[in-house]
Amino acid sequence: MKKQKVAVAVDFGTHGTGYAWTIIDEVKNGNQRRDIHPRMQWPSHPIPYPKNLTALLFNESGELQAWGYDARRRFNSRSAGDNSRYVNAFKMSLAPTSPEGARQPELPSESLSSDEAKRLVICYLEKIFQEAVGEITRSGFSEDEIRWCVTVPAIWGDYEKQLMREAAEAAGLPDEPKRLLLAYEPEVAAHYARVSGVRTAKLTGNRASLLSPGSRFLVADCGGGTVDITAYRAVSGDSLEEIGRECGGKFGSEYVNRAFVEDILTSRFGSFDALERIREQQPTAIIDLTDDWEKAKLHFTVGQAEEINIQIPLALDRCLDDSARAALAKSQDGFTDAIVISPDEARNAFEVVVPGILDLVDRQLEEMKRQRRNSRGKELVVLVGGFANSPYLRGRLEEHLEGRAEVITPPDPQVAVLYGAVYFACNPQVRARRARLTYGCNTSSTFRPRLDPPEFKFTGPDGRDRCRNRFCVFVSRGQTVRVDEVVEHALSPVWDTQRTLTIDVHSTHSGYPQYVTETQCQKIGSVTVDLSSVMHLDLDKRGVNVAMQFGETEIKVTATVKETGEAVHAELDFVPLS
Repeated sequence: MKKQKVAVAVDFGTHGTGYAWTIIDEVKNGNQRRDIHPRMQWPSHPIPYPKNLTALLFNESGELQAWGYDARRRFNSRSAGDNSRYVNAFKMSLAPTSPEGARQPELPSESLSSDEAKRLVICYLEKIFQEAVGEITRSGFSEDEIRWCVTVPAIWGDYEKQLMREAAEAAGLPDEPKRLLLAYEPEVAAHYARVSGVRTAKLTGNRASLLSPGSRFLVADCGGGTVDITAYRAVSGDSLEEIGRECGGKFGSEYVNRAFVEDILTSRFGSFDALERIREQQPTAIIDLTDDWEKAKLHFTVGQAEEINIQIPLALDRCLDDSARAALAKSQDGFTDAIVISPDEARNAFEVVVPGILDLVDRQLEEMKRQRRNSRGKELVVLVGGFANSPYLRGRLEEHLEGRAEVITPPDPQVAVLYGAVYFACNPQVRARRARLTYGCNTSSTFRPRLDPPEFKFTGPDGRDRCRNRFCVFVSRGQTVRVDEVVEHALSPVWDTQRTLTIDVHSTHSGYPQYVTETQCQKIGSVTVDLSSVMHLDLDKRGVNVAMQFGETEIKVTATVKETGEAVHAELDFVPLS
């Protein structure tokens, strides 16, 4: 493997996706600023911007016609044909449910299956990969000198992260773990906030710095689809230690856009059926209106008293029937040239997600308070992500946290994840994380009379009574785990004919599970250990030491034969949670 000379980060988002790169300079490990090169020019987007639209356009045969802003332009111009298919926001379909079973109303793309969403992600990442490689090779570097980092929401489970890695590899990114890293979005945003030198807004006295050892802060990464919240403490050596428990949900800005379409536009045109008729006759008109709302909402404030006016496109005006036109006139006192949105209606659209965000911040602050014990002082909340540009969200958060926490926003919060991922790719700076769940495996241990359920009892070939379904804990929920920490258990095959050792991996919110059949326990995957090379040994010498690493973004597993020390192939495959 060639030495990596370039680090490339891909921030794959629900609304927009971008990439940026830098030269890996060993001298600049830590918090020294790097020269980061983001892609700023995208076809069909008139102004420089670090994100392209996460959208694809296919013809009726399923062939890709365009991607990004260019896909929307061609769809709007109808140059792709009447039977073309335009898809966006498909990232959310990789993880159709939120943590703890919470649901937001679905975005249109969330009716996709995870397999279809994965195919769309592959298609989009192929384009990003080709663009990035083309730019970097023109700068004199070869493709095999690139280290890649792809961002994922912190609330995603192990299965969704596995899907993203598989999609990235299928799109052309390297399949070597050391050359393709996955990074949590709020975590890399924390790196960017620290390097950017952001401080609190106090005008006098010492202002808190995120670089100071011992400083604590909460990162609220508010994007288009998800909101991720995690807390960190700065430690020596330019590293971070996770001190909260990650939490989040589907409270991104795309749901504010959805409320605009389904609540405001539906009421203007009289009914949902009327809106659907308009969409069928003029599918680009609703996209145009939503785009104008997207721009208008970035200026809407908590105390705003003025209405928002969104001009009705001529194409939409022409396809309004008498009933839709009458409904529009009735709802707007006879005015039909624009969609007139009252301040209360705009606030209601934001309030579809804002209370959920405030609740998540409260939960994380409570966790930080328990960690802090009796220490006094305000906490710091670092607001990042594209949704962080909303003055309404910032205002509501500041009001809600008055007297409890100080809200700070780094420069250009929409690039915090992208730039932070570049720093992470050069030098991963997290020293320890907290286990989000209790992880363990299903084992067959010695049966304990009067303790183990009788129905779990069976007799092995050695005549010993064993208990199936025993939960062997590797790491407990909330436990602080160093990035390099390895947890190892010795496991052995029960039957002489076993050529593989299949270990079911389970997780639970419970801290002290006894059996994998308990209510909260779920099978999340399995580890398959190849025993073919040790079948010549006696059964009692075929045991393997299974080592799992939980401190990194992805769980890793290795296995060695106890008797010989020989490394054997072990593969961890995750399954979707029910």
